[in-house]
Amino acid sequence: MKHPHSIFYAGCFMKENRIVIKGTNKRDAGGFLLFVFLLPYVCACLWGHVGVEKEVLRQNQYHSKEAEGAERYVQAQMSWGTWEIPLEEYVVYKLESVMPDTYETEALKAQAVLVRTELVEVMAKEESGQLRVAGDGLDKWYEADTEETERLIPYRQAAAETEGLYLCYEGQPVQASYFKISNGQTRTAAQVWHTDKLPYLQSVLCGQDRAAPDFGSKTAVSRTGFLHEIQSHIDAGCSEEQLWEGLELTYDDAGYVTEVSFVVDGEKAAGIDGETFRYLFSLPSASFEIEQTPTQIIFNVTGVGHGFGMSQYGANCLALNGETYDQILRKFFFGTKLAKIE
Repeated sequence: MKHPHSIFYAGCFMKENRIVIKGTNKRDAGGFLLFVFLLPYVCACLWGHVGVEKEVLRQNQYHSKEAEGAERYVQAQMSWGTWEIPLEEYVVYKLESVMPDTYETEALKAQAVLVRTELVEVMAKEESGQLRVAGDGLDKWYEADTEETERLIPYRQAAAETEGLYLCYEGQPVQASYFKISNGQTRTAAQVWHTDKLPYLQSVLCGQDRAAPDFGSKTAVSRTGFLHEIQSHIDAGCSEEQLWEGLELTYDDAGYVTEVSFVVDGEKAAGIDGETFRYLFSLPSASFEIEQTPTQIIFNVTGVGHGFGMSQYGANCLALNGETYDQILRKFFFGTKLAKIE
């Protein structure tokens, strides 16, 4: 496949030119003067377009050669401007960033469908065939050589074998949630978000996730650091002792913390959403229990990620057991069907 930005490679791999003068005569001198005179013109003809392209990038214009003829594409906002990438090519890059290439092909294909579904969902809401995204992490592919792009082979295969496919519920693209490892089961959206608009996000048992290397972890925070972080995010007028003694956790049915409360004299003085709380202390997931000592708090955490939708580790285990990508998706997203971009 032609490299996405081969136009910028003109002259980049040429060896350094060296002029060795052994002697001079009138013919040599005349030739040399002619060479000097014509050099700017020759350079402009051979490499002038490189300077033009760089100037275009400096002016934050679009580099869209690869997207010509593509009905749907992603506008990646790079440091130098906007890189327009055909949707299917972007799926390959995004897939590489969210799932290990050691995972089974069927798991990669399931993930490719979810990545594409994310894009289709936003495009449907905006009623547009283009989507703006941050270009973080894409520089390595814009400037990659052939050897580096070989890493994309399994991802490109997964994207190609699911080309155009996305997941929908009652004809509409779903909220394509996915995460790394569950705590043993996924979460029900209705219970946590109190909405009936995501009926396909139901709790699914994922006992196999308990075998994941990163399933369990511990995080210790000093008492002083914990209280300082809490006080900077709530305004409850509580003393440090009241915050320390009044700490309570509320769990959903899947075992994830939905709220961290601070109770004073039997009444809740303040609360923090479980997901917000776990990010305050960089916890792998909101599935945790707390141990308090006189000097610190210890979080015993299970799983990695928010717990909604598809567990990537669980999907890989299902693939290892012979499940196909569509079967995997139906397991994690109830009542959904595959549709194809027209």
